[in-house]
This record gives sequence, C-alpha cells and structure tokens, in this order.
Amino acid sequence: MNPQQPYYGQANPPAGGAPQGYPAGQPPPSGPGGAPYYQGAPGQPGGQPPYQQPPYGQNQPHQPPHGGQYPQQGQPPQGYNQPPQGQYPPQGQGYNQPPQGQHGQAPYGAPPQGQYQAPYGAPQGYGAPQGYNQGPPGQQYNQPPHGQPPHGQPPHGQPPHGQPQQGYGAPQQWQQPAQGVQPPYNVYAPPTPASPGYDIAQKAIADRARVDTTSDVEALRKAMKGMGCDERALIRVLTSPKYRNPWAMAQLSRDYQTRFMRDLADDIKNETRGDFETGLLALIRGPLENDARTLEKALVRAGTDEDALNDVLLCRSNADIRAIAVEYRRVRGTKLLDEIESDVDSTLFRMYGMVLDARRAEDAAPVIPAEIDQKASEVHRATEGIIGSNAISVAQIFTSSNDSQLRALSEAYHQKYRRSLEDVIEKEFSGDMEDALLRMLLQGINRARTDAARLKAPLNGTFRKDRLFINRVVSLYWDQQRLQQAKAAYKERYRTSLYNDVKEELKGDYEGLMLALIGSN
Repeated sequence: MNPQQPYYGQANPPAGGAPQGYPAGQPPPSGPGGAPYYQGAPGQPGGQPPYQQPPYGQNQPHQPPHGGQYPQQGQPPQGYNQPPQGQYPPQGQGYNQPPQGQHGQAPYGAPPQGQYQAPYGAPQGYGAPQGYNQGPPGQQYNQPPHGQPPHGQPPHGQPPHGQPQQGYGAPQQWQQPAQGVQPPYNVYAPPTPASPGYDIAQKAIADRARVDTTSDVEALRKAMKGMGCDERALIRVLTSPKYRNPWAMAQLSRDYQTRFMRDLADDIKNETRGDFETGLLALIRGPLENDARTLEKALVRAGTDEDALNDVLLCRSNADIRAIAVEYRRVRGTKLLDEIESDVDSTLFRMYGMVLDARRAEDAAPVIPAEIDQKASEVHRATEGIIGSNAISVAQIFTSSNDSQLRALSEAYHQKYRRSLEDVIEKEFSGDMEDALLRMLLQGINRARTDAARLKAPLNGTFRKDRLFINRVVSLYWDQQRLQQAKAAYKERYRTSLYNDVKEELKGDYEGLMLALIGSN
C-alpha cells in the first residue's frame, strides 16, 4: 500500500473540530499550575494525527513533560473506547469518546515519524529492523474507521468469520504463523484512554453532571465536630455510589473546603487513626494522587517497597504512566525516575526506566503471530538459551507488550519449547526482578485471577500487609467492573469470598470501610 494512500474506504475527517469534551470555541479547564495536563507537545499544532504504536523493540527515552505540565491525550477514531477481545472495557465509558467529526492532538511524547529511538536501558542494537511494525509513515487522518481494520485484515481480537469469540479470561488459541507468508506489520493502534481520574479533560465532562454535595458536606463536618468522631457516618458518605467517580469525590472535597474553610484530609487526619485513617485518605485523594503518595512512601522509607512500586507502575496504560510521572513531580518536586535510581539496583532501574518511557503496546494493538513467534525466540535466547540470563532483554519484551500479546507469548513459548514461560521466569530469575516479570506475565495471562491473588496475599494473618491491601482495594474500587471480576476469580480460586475473608481477618472501623468498598457477596 502506498504510505500516503488512505486506508480503504476512509475519508479525511472535517477539520476544525473542538478538543474532546469541550464546546467549540471554549478552552479546556486548567489543572494545577495553570495549564491542562493534556495539551499538545511544545511546538505541535492542533489537529495532529493520533499516536501510532511504535515499532516493537524501539522506544523513546523517558522525558519529563515540559514545565511539569501534562499534554493533551491524543484523540481516537470515531467510536473509540471499544476494548479488545478478552479485556474489560474501561470504567466510565462517557470519558474519552470524541464527538463525531472531531479530531484532537497527538499525545505527549510521540516523536516525529521515523524518529523512534531505542528504549531506555535496552541493549545496544536490540530490537527489530527499522520500520518493523510501524504504521504508515506520514499518514495523518486516513485511519481506518472504528470497527474496520486496515484493508484485508480482521478486526483486532476478532476470530475469522464464522468462528466463535472467546469470553473474558479465556486464553486465545495460539496459531503458528504460516511458513513463507510475511504478515502485515503496518497496523494502526489507537491510544488507550487514561483511566478515570487521570486526565484533566475528563473533568469538563464530569462538571456537566455535578452531584449535590450539600447534605454530605454537612454530614462530614458533623461527624468530625466536637468530642469524638462518627466513623460510620464517614464511611456512609465517602463510599456512597455517587462518589465512585474520582471527579465527584474531588468535588466533594472542594465543596467541603468552600463551605467550612477547612481541608477534608486534615480533618480526617486529626479525627481518625491507623488503618482506618489510611483507607479514608487513600479514598478522598482519588486514584492519581494516591498513586503518587504510594510511590512517595515506597521510595522514601528505609528500604524500598517494590510491591507498591509494581502495583502503581506495571501493566498500566501509557496515558496513566505519563499522568503518574507528572503528579509525582507535583507532589514531591522531583522526577520519579531519579528517586527510583537511588533506591533500586541497576537492573531494576533500567526496567522501570522502560516502563516510564510509556511505550507499552496500546490495548488495541493486535497480536501478530510472526511477531509473537520472534518474541518467544528472543525470550528463549535470553533465558534457557544461554548460560545465565539476560533480564534486560526479557524486561524490554514484557514492558513493551500489552496483555493480549503477553498471553499469546506465553502460549507460543509453551508450544514452541514445551515448557511453561512462567516456570522459566521462576527458574531463571529471582528476587524483585522475578516478581516484576511474573506480575506482568500473569496479568497478561489472566488479569482477574492475578487481581484475586494480589488481594489474598496481604491478608495472610501473621504477615498481613494492611497498607498494601488498602491501596489494592481502593485502586480496584475506582473500576467497578474489574473489582467484580476480581471478586469472582477470588471465590473460584479460594473457595470463599473476599467479603468473608475481610470479615475474618480485619476488625473495627477498618473492617467496615473495606467491606463498604468491596461490596456484598
């Protein structure tokens, strides 16, 4: 196909569309610091094409956003936000859906066409030849319409016509690439939207459906005023379904401060203690700030909490990673990668550098059998195929692959070498690197089952890790569909419900808060 030629059946969209979520002619609201997180990269005009998935094995070194501000999330094609087969749809489908006929700016950090560099920490010469898996060069608006792949290719995640689809968590059957057939690598992958609470552009949409907080701010003040504290009232208000949207929770905190000239977080710190206080603060901060606070505590304490680092940074969308890096700098005044460097060994530092490059395959990036077969061979060469192991090569493959690609990689490796890739990782690596690689791999294989295991582990009696458990529950709380999937997987795997385990292991107001967040059986 001519690189400049539009995809089959696609016409150029009309120019001059307003940015996503705002009426035409009105600027987006400003975030902290006076500028919205998601403006275009410096020097980029509006109306640039959406970000195209970079080639496998190629990357751009992590750069902090200009002036500590977060740029505009690239706009997907019309009707975007449909999840790939076997993955959950993001919570809050109202977010990040552009109006018909409008287009936006390229996401922050997307380099000019043909200028991708090797990922941070990748070995010299590692990766695929130039142009491998790239989208058509120079192409701007001529992308395939929603639901239509490039001409001649089936939609991502869809089986060939006439074959049944697979449900959530079901491993897709691996098929060996045909001999002598060169697969198409010019595949466009629209950017995965930021999670609710991670993109300031979402606030404009949330503000149109403001909730009435009048009675709730009064109830919160009454619960913490005078002698004692009404913990049940705090739980009832803060876990109300109308505040499950992070922007609604932020509105509640603002309205509390406006009404009483008091900071809600400060009042909670003064009136509550222990794990109950930790849980309430994690909730009212919202997911993005709580991620930054979790990283801060994991890095500034005596000894690094790698579990917390992995929870926040691994298996996240590129949009979320960029937002977290900006928020951390706002909270701490320092670059996240610099603080990680001073706390972990050089190999882990290089892996986290790859993560913070935010070059993970977008969720919509397809599974290409020939590419997966090549990755399986490279993982084998970096592990069982040599004396010792090459952690950096394996980390580069894992951090640059989405969940569907990692699941396909696991199946391809088993078919090709008759060994479980999970067993190979456990045998060839140890310590924090083993934990990080397994976390990425197992989530790709079955995310709900991995979430269930992450909830079970910190509840283990004598060695209970309450802060870890709190952050994991609160993180899932903001994505109700994923939480329900994790609860179902928990019950299937452990023959008891998460609700029952929490009642058995926890006590007091801390127990009451966690049960309210988890929900009934």
